[in-house]
Amino acid sequence: MDLKIITTKDIGQIGDFIATAINRELSLGKQVLWFVSGGSSIPLEVDVSRKIKEFSPGKLVVTLADERYGLIDHSNSNWYKLKNLGFKIDGAKLVPFLVGKDISTTTLETRLKLKDELSTAEYKIGVFGVGIDGHTAGILPRSDSVRSNELVCTYETDLHDRITITPKTIAMLDEAIVYAMGEIKWQVIENLKLDIPVADQPAQILKQIPLLTIFSDYKME
Repeated sequence: MDLKIITTKDIGQIGDFIATAINRELSLGKQVLWFVSGGSSIPLEVDVSRKIKEFSPGKLVVTLADERYGLIDHSNSNWYKLKNLGFKIDGAKLVPFLVGKDISTTTLETRLKLKDELSTAEYKIGVFGVGIDGHTAGILPRSDSVRSNELVCTYETDLHDRITITPKTIAMLDEAIVYAMGEIKWQVIENLKLDIPVADQPAQILKQIPLLTIFSDYKME
């Protein structure tokens, strides 16, 4: 597969690209669902949030690709880190995962909320990172999340309990942007060119999305 890879380190350029895609769909009056990620993608998503134009209130819905379970606004929460860096979009509907309830109830409520948002969204877009192990969102290789038939999966890891969207959900998107900086990520991008089972490299599921753009400082061989 020929991947669309744009080589750049300019976070402003990448932010412009994502904001333009979202603003384009909003300007057409569409209901847009935007999945945001944690980790190194957070400063990029904060930049994008400042470039979103106001259209009809509630037309843009923002939710997470994955979260670390715990109390609302705990220090390792992706949603907390986004807000703490200034992520804010006037008029947008924000759908965090953490609701201050036990993990089973949180998982069930998140599944129901995403089912509703996915059913009403007319354009679904996501920003994703990729790990050196090939994971994306909270979908680790050979984990329960790879095999899940649900929209959202929760499972334990050595570090924390993860709540993540699944390959099933990712395959429903219209557009995805991958943000992968650093030489340590170059091999992951090389592997995306290959036909590797999703169970071994979950990021492979991103190739099923109709429009996929990878931004990286990756240097072509």
